[in-house]
Amino acid sequence: MQSFFEKRATVLDTSQPSIRHLQDLIRHKTPVAVQVLDVGELEGILHWQDIQYLALKQDENRPLTLINRAAATTIRALG
Repeated sequence: MQSFFEKRATVLDTSQPSIRHLQDLIRHKTPVAVQVLDVGELEGILHWQDIQYLALKQDENRPLTLINRAAATTIRALG
């Protein structure tokens, strides 16, 4: 939960290099590995991002996995 003193953006700032890089990974459907706190590493293809979550498709037969941005410690391209 956001505290009174914490300022968090209300829109996705596409001028930020990290946001643009993730958008490129999504656009090109590049396989990625996402390190998630208390879960480990998840592999798949990013489908979308918003202010709070990343949507990862791990397998065609599984629904999207939503990853809270605060829990994602590392995202690296596999392809």
